[in-house]
Amino acid sequence: MKFTKIAVATGLALAAMSVQAAGPTIPAGTKVIFLSGASAPDNFLADISSSMLTGVTAIRSKDSGVNHRAYLGKAAAGITGVPVGTDILFIKRSAGGSVFGVDPMARAARIQTLDLNSCIEETTTVGTGSSARTYNWSCDLKGIDPGVTGHATASNTGLVPDMGVSDVEPAMFKQPYNTENGQAQLSNAELGRLTNSPLNQIMMGIVATDAVAATTHISRAQYGAMLAGKIDNWSAIDGSEDPVVVCRRVDGSGTQTSYNWLFSGFPCNASTAGFADTPPAAASDSFGYDGAHLGTVADPIIIDPTAGFTVVENSGSGDVRNCLKAAQNGTVFNVKGGNNLNYRVRFDLVPNGTVAGNGGPSKAIGVLSLDSYTSAAPVSSAAGFSFRHLDGAGIFNGSTQTSSVGATGIAPSKDNLLNGKYDFVVELSMQKRNTSVTNVNGDVVPALSADGVKNSFYTEFVKRAGATKYTGNDGGTFTSVPNAFATLPQSASYTAKPLFVSKYSRNGNTCAPLVAFPSL
Repeated sequence: MKFTKIAVATGLALAAMSVQAAGPTIPAGTKVIFLSGASAPDNFLADISSSMLTGVTAIRSKDSGVNHRAYLGKAAAGITGVPVGTDILFIKRSAGGSVFGVDPMARAARIQTLDLNSCIEETTTVGTGSSARTYNWSCDLKGIDPGVTGHATASNTGLVPDMGVSDVEPAMFKQPYNTENGQAQLSNAELGRLTNSPLNQIMMGIVATDAVAATTHISRAQYGAMLAGKIDNWSAIDGSEDPVVVCRRVDGSGTQTSYNWLFSGFPCNASTAGFADTPPAAASDSFGYDGAHLGTVADPIIIDPTAGFTVVENSGSGDVRNCLKAAQNGTVFNVKGGNNLNYRVRFDLVPNGTVAGNGGPSKAIGVLSLDSYTSAAPVSSAAGFSFRHLDGAGIFNGSTQTSSVGATGIAPSKDNLLNGKYDFVVELSMQKRNTSVTNVNGDVVPALSADGVKNSFYTEFVKRAGATKYTGNDGGTFTSVPNAFATLPQSASYTAKPLFVSKYSRNGNTCAPLVAFPSL
């Protein structure tokens, strides 16, 4: 194995880097472009990156969820304003989810990112089927996030994101459930620093581990009650006394924000001034929560699912998938949750009389967008969980877009999405800073338009993220929204697929109903 030794000239711009030892060669003058936020676009991120860069070297974080990744290469032809051959290091952070594509953008805050001085050369493939991605290097992390001790210091080695992406528009990230690490929500003035555009639609879904029978009918009211801890065992749903396990996302995740909106009405519920009557349950609400620990890797907070109702907060969608798998397989699950705290969930303690060394399966539900189609059963036999019908029973196969025999309710299919029959859908938003901002570290961070190459890269990335060429073949997760799709020239770069353009949109306002567009 080899380790990189990369000299960084400046903490924010990373404008000049040189390799001092063996490792991926990062030429001096490489343009570093940092995208932070939602994990939902990660499955098509590699496709877009490989279309915008040539000679790509893929880099990942060492965590099992791959919450940070980067693509090193040269600018390809077809990006107006970016000379062909420009050296580019495109970094994507998914840790913490959507709010990290919103709040740090408006405040120009330094956030944790890949430490390219601590990389190991290794080839790893993460995921299966069409979602499989191969990386050449794995790296540690550096920097301190907002809300964590030491953030507002000059020695914080984190980076300021250039571009942000979120499952929902910036205005949805309100206190107290949709902000990260206890941070204050953006003021109207801070929101005004962002220019954002809805790109495409993504479905959110109902998921359950294999321990929940495919014939089990789950209504959205029951699902929401489990998420809020109002139903803490399965007796009202399938007649059993099995405890409910919830594998959710951390506060500030766009996926979590979407679930808070649909199941709790937050922050759209005007009758309660935007606050939820049924707030989402937190890890500390777990019956087996043992907080007498530091929350470090060496001394994680312990959660014992055998005590009853259990909630696990996860930083990324990959962590949620791993949580569901651990719940089904009865294995110990270690994860970093909100406020930078580490947790150990003892699924291995769940009674099991058949498999030595493991606990028994738990009946768990999750918080996941449909970008996890290809990681779920029946597509992946080792998944341990599957997507279910909304307000009904049955398992949905994202690969074949078919449902199990006898399924009822509404399938999370692309056809239902396109025709307005599946309403658990939000609109992915991308944003950039439109003004100069001085952050708490004393950095003066200019508007993105001040850097011609970065601004041009952002403009092209937005186009491709809203083009059906890149989001129409991902197994059914995304559709383009007409207002974004209509701006794209009908050229080979964006190959039009009108059948993958939604007939309905919320026009970038999650609190609004889906409305029909004229025929395309």
